[in-house]
Amino acid sequence: MIITIHSDRMPTSIAKHFPPREDDVIVNQENYTAPPTKPLRILAATACIGYGFTEIALNRALSTGIDFIGADAGSMDPGPFYLGAGKPYVSPEAIERDLKLLLKAARQHDIPLIIGSAGGSGGTPHLQLTRDIVECIIREERLHAKLAVIGSEPPRELITQRFAENRIHGLWPALPIDEQTITNSERIVAMMGAEPLQQALRLGANVILAGRCSDSAIYAAIPTMLGYDPALAWHLGKTIECGATIASPKTGQDCIIGTLGADYFTVEPGHPEKCCTVTKVAAHTMYENPSPYEFVEPSGIINTKLCTYEAIDDRTVKVAGTTFEKAPIYTVKLEGAALAGWRAVMFAGVRDPILIANIKSFTQQIHERTFAEVEALGADASSYTLTVRRYGLDAVLGEAEPLTDKMPHEIGLMLDVVAHTEQLAEAILAKARYIAMHTEFEGRLCTAGNLAMPFSPSDIPVGPAYRFSVWHAMELNDPLEIFPIEIFDLGNKEVMR
Repeated sequence: MIITIHSDRMPTSIAKHFPPREDDVIVNQENYTAPPTKPLRILAATACIGYGFTEIALNRALSTGIDFIGADAGSMDPGPFYLGAGKPYVSPEAIERDLKLLLKAARQHDIPLIIGSAGGSGGTPHLQLTRDIVECIIREERLHAKLAVIGSEPPRELITQRFAENRIHGLWPALPIDEQTITNSERIVAMMGAEPLQQALRLGANVILAGRCSDSAIYAAIPTMLGYDPALAWHLGKTIECGATIASPKTGQDCIIGTLGADYFTVEPGHPEKCCTVTKVAAHTMYENPSPYEFVEPSGIINTKLCTYEAIDDRTVKVAGTTFEKAPIYTVKLEGAALAGWRAVMFAGVRDPILIANIKSFTQQIHERTFAEVEALGADASSYTLTVRRYGLDAVLGEAEPLTDKMPHEIGLMLDVVAHTEQLAEAILAKARYIAMHTEFEGRLCTAGNLAMPFSPSDIPVGPAYRFSVWHAMELNDPLEIFPIEIFDLGNKEVMR
């Protein structure tokens, strides 16, 4: 565990109740057994920082009394590029808009603000981007904050050591890895649980920027410190992790209010014109989850099989009955991205009914003729991949598509090349595009091109392409051991909090 403090410790309204740890005893919810004295009210601002929320919902929620604000800021849903390239998948301008509103609200109300998976993927460059934005907002808005920045890129030496000790285990659908996989990965992040967030609060932070982080941990950290039922705390976190996804009507992202009691929790929208329903709240337990009843967090397994869901009014749902089983071994998920090559793509339309009727053999010809042309370029099959996607026919499901006998009147054709170098990717795509444009097919009547190009130039160099190289669980000796915490005292203490 590495802790760097860039200011005097000045505990906040939450952190003052939890003195810093004096040793390396593992922190978990069993250390905090004091019964809660009142319901805890939590604001989940949005599904992802940068996706937005309405100021109506934010202000209404704050007017009802909120104990802390949380927001997820990342996901691996957009694929490995953003992790590998160190870039966000929403614009810095959108991130700044959301953070400005939340920072001002949190400091004005003197409540903690916890941001997880900062910058999209939670790696070092993502954290730095978000920290720069936060510091700019604090200066411009004349705020004062104790900022915690929690890293989530474990040392490669430690990952390699754990791999050698057989303490890294694959998660479906991960491929087997070796030491070279670990070494060659552009970036590997670990998904922290609640404990690093809790430690940051103990060190006096009132604003936390966490690297890659469990979505649910953002909302479970403070409740489990205060002695609330960990089963309900984690289940509430899971329920509100995606903001207004559990609310109707779904007209974009927005705020959700979670209220945690001793033996229940409730959820309601921040916006007065939205409502939560039993169906949506219950269904969210299955979101991104292979089991309808269980979801796994670093510290244990949350089970919802015995849960009850009740609509207590026309916009609020009450949940009770969740159980929690502590994990025998504390593990965190590792996510790694490695460079796969360089990508170039092309889009075109096909509307010739004769070509559409022969689309399968036509696609095969594109592959075969491109392979022959690539050899003439001095490359071989191992140096590239060519994928032909046929939108409107089977581009989404591929070979699993059940409706291939239903021929469409139009097909969107995408040629996707990934090669060892940027120049080779562009050269192969140019060959494949020419072949698709002019290849003969049975019954062909035209003597010109087969494709309708939507713009010029037709070929688009995308840049580096990444693949997920690590998708594994790693055992930890201590929940804090790979998550360094830095504390910064920012802004003017004499102005707004």
